[in-house]
Amino acid sequence: MFSRILFPTDFSAYANAVFACLPDLKRAGIGTVVLLSVIRPSDVPLPETLNRKSIEYWRFSLEEQLNIARMALEGKGLRVITRVEYGNPVEQILRVAQEEQADLIVMGAQGMTAAQELLIGSTAYEVVRRATVPVLLEKMEVVRELGHTRCQRVCEDLFLHVLHPTDFSECADAAFQVVKRLKSAGTEQVTVLHVQDERNMRWRSPEQIAEFDRLDRERLEKLCKALYMFGLQAQPILRHGIPFRETLKVAEEVGAGLIVLGARGRSAVQEVLAGSTLENVIRLSRQAVLVVRAACDETR
Repeated sequence: MFSRILFPTDFSAYANAVFACLPDLKRAGIGTVVLLSVIRPSDVPLPETLNRKSIEYWRFSLEEQLNIARMALEGKGLRVITRVEYGNPVEQILRVAQEEQADLIVMGAQGMTAAQELLIGSTAYEVVRRATVPVLLEKMEVVRELGHTRCQRVCEDLFLHVLHPTDFSECADAAFQVVKRLKSAGTEQVTVLHVQDERNMRWRSPEQIAEFDRLDRERLEKLCKALYMFGLQAQPILRHGIPFRETLKVAEEVGAGLIVLGARGRSAVQEVLAGSTLENVIRLSRQAVLVVRAACDETR
């Protein structure tokens, strides 16, 4: 399903913890890993033409670290390509993903510091928003003890139980097509969730809400039957509330290790103003999140 992945790393404690998880993805069909490290312009404040020695020093240092990482992955039976680039990290990640024909981008959902993750403009979020291939955001628990930082995985069995929130749109269907193929990655159980947004239902009559619920239960059952055909156990859940809050709640209730979401092609401004479900799930979930972006209609 995913044979070639791109893994950008800044060699932070968080990135190193995610790196240690890469061999586990072999079950999803991964055979080649492209390791990328980006020299940011802020790392070498002077213009590139005036600071070439500093850039070469950074490049040499990063290449050494990437080579060590390459040998570790090759020891696990993976083919590895290493690249060092200079420029804006988001732009370089997207460019390299295209050049290397990556099927998946794997990232930690946190940057160099915990505070960065609170910023809308964080590298991980920008990559999710703009990437044309699926993006897997691994989640870690960051533990700080006596001035040291260490990270530990929240869920070891990443693909075992998958939560798929859906609004039945074309965007959600793109993610559902990925979910159907997760059996080979070790998925046994899928929970298919639909949340009736209480903000949209407040002006509806009880009869209208009951009819919406009936139709959406039928849709959920249809999706579950499709998953059965692919050898997956599936359960439908219909909830009322705020979509991202119910998604996070259900993920904890069912013990999901991975949330698979479809993403709309919205602008950053629209997503900020809307307080999108996608953004909030990425920020707040303890589970890893797989985002599948597709060109699709915004209307349901």
